[in-house]
Amino acid sequence: MKLLRLNLILLGAVAAGAWLLHAQAPAGDGGRGGGAGAPSAPSPAIDFSGYWTGNMQEDGAERGAGPELVDYGGIPINEAGRLWALSYDPSRLTSRFHQCDGYVAPYSVRAIGNTLVWEERDPKLRTLIAIHWYSQTFEGHRVFWMDGRPHPPAYAPHTYMGFSTGTFVGNALRVETTHLKQGWFRRNGLPESDQATLTEFFTRHGDHITYTSVIKDPVFLAEPWIRTTDFYRQPTDPGGWLFPCEDGEEVFDRAPDQVPNYLFGSHPFLDEYAKKNQVPLIGALGGPETLYGEFESKLSPANDAKARELTRPSLGPSATSRAVDPDPHDDEIHVLPIRDNVYLLVGDGANIVVQTGDEGPFVVDTGAGKLTSKVLAEIRRLSQKPIRYVANTSFHPAHTGGNEALKNAGSDPSVIGTFLALNSPGVGSTANLLAHENVTARMNGSLGKNPPTPPGSWPVDTYLADRRRLFHNGDSIELFYMPNASTDGDSIVHFRRSDIIVAGDILNTTQYPFIDIANGGTVQGEINALDAILDRTVFEHSGEGGTMVVPGRGYLCDEHEVTEYRDMVAIVRDRVKALIASGATADQVQAAKITADYDTRYGANDGSWTTQMFVAAVYQSLKEPVGKKP
Repeated sequence: MKLLRLNLILLGAVAAGAWLLHAQAPAGDGGRGGGAGAPSAPSPAIDFSGYWTGNMQEDGAERGAGPELVDYGGIPINEAGRLWALSYDPSRLTSRFHQCDGYVAPYSVRAIGNTLVWEERDPKLRTLIAIHWYSQTFEGHRVFWMDGRPHPPAYAPHTYMGFSTGTFVGNALRVETTHLKQGWFRRNGLPESDQATLTEFFTRHGDHITYTSVIKDPVFLAEPWIRTTDFYRQPTDPGGWLFPCEDGEEVFDRAPDQVPNYLFGSHPFLDEYAKKNQVPLIGALGGPETLYGEFESKLSPANDAKARELTRPSLGPSATSRAVDPDPHDDEIHVLPIRDNVYLLVGDGANIVVQTGDEGPFVVDTGAGKLTSKVLAEIRRLSQKPIRYVANTSFHPAHTGGNEALKNAGSDPSVIGTFLALNSPGVGSTANLLAHENVTARMNGSLGKNPPTPPGSWPVDTYLADRRRLFHNGDSIELFYMPNASTDGDSIVHFRRSDIIVAGDILNTTQYPFIDIANGGTVQGEINALDAILDRTVFEHSGEGGTMVVPGRGYLCDEHEVTEYRDMVAIVRDRVKALIASGATADQVQAAKITADYDTRYGANDGSWTTQMFVAAVYQSLKEPVGKKP
């Protein structure tokens, strides 16, 4: 109890000081939308350059060997954050795709190891462009842009370090960071979402820097979390600035789709930390109430039963997503360069990808068809040549709505006048529409009960199994069949030289995956497809960069986002499987709220695809599995 009281007093003092500093500073824009920024005020002669090392007085155990499991006290997590952490089995880190996970910026600043700071200045005017903060652990290189540039749009990629802009406020440097990847608040499974934003204050006092951070996370925190750290200056280069990591197989008998996790209410070490440190379990489970001094006066013997209730979802309606909508809604098409000559077009439903080159554009998906004229205008800005190929990842209207218009705006001169055109008048006068055979069968009504779409929108260049491959604009392009994933006709498209994968409905950063049971979709097929994407990705460093992955909707991703999404779907599947094995009905599975720890990120209670629809699809596809072929 004394330990709990001391922690609460210290946390209260930190919170009061940080809030005072935060209140005195001008408010930022949150960095979500790419609005114009203001140039930094003239530097008040604050130089942070040099070698710095963080003291370990604050939460020393957390930043050494790591915190114990179920030690969440003093952190204002909400229910989703607590349940996510309680389902976390540390052996998940033995997965190939988690072994090299880097630290997100809020954690990196407080990690063990040394830090190098330097300024970047204009070579002519000597004005301050950026301050670089480089952490030894995982080579966390942060750039605080001081030149007033805006934050990227919401559909831009997220990184471990995020995107940061800085301004001088009095005798402190204030930094605003957005576009963070999902990571952790603590290494015991306490999660930080990809919707978190970070406000920091760096104040130098001689050879010390007082660092204060304010983390806001609408997905996993009930209120902002405030912490401080002290850095002291090293007189010489401490060395050791690199942090290599290579993944490998550590568990040989585990299937790729198996993600270690604990079911709700079954954490095997729930009481270990609390009993060892004589902390009430309800205090160890965290929450905003554990930050304040009056919490201790509310403790009673009845709190143990209440604490155990917190290890399961609460009653009532499911929570809904608190994530920022990454799609612009201004009736315009926005273009984001991905790599080389490949671009992302956002704004007309599902994401559109365009590859350009001497042989004409190769387009993946055509959007919902509401802004097709503007889509075509942007493609013509990227290339003056006619569209050569259009590939569909799915038959769903969000991916095929502009098929006919884009097809008619293109041509394939390679077949005009050849023997291929002898018995097919008009061949070559339009672009080629590519897809899996089931896409065409669903669109023309020969498979399933979908109303036929206009014949001009049907892909005629189809493949039946495995893959369709071609070489175009100097790159190897492959369409891979993903059986019974979102539907029975899904493809992913891999630009091999550019190393970009277009995932279609298999990956969606805005909602739970659309498992279209009526059209052959299954949860196991969805997981298999995500694993197939991961089989083709390679990270650049510490689990990020390298292969870029374009979701059907949402921001541009890499291997990390695919892994987290795969983990989520696999864990939900495991929970439904366990309930089915216990004899639970579909209604009982819904009542169990088995997605409670993910609903604040992906959930919806209305619209075309709700949490209940997703859970029902998982239940049905596990209860009544379908074959790989329709």
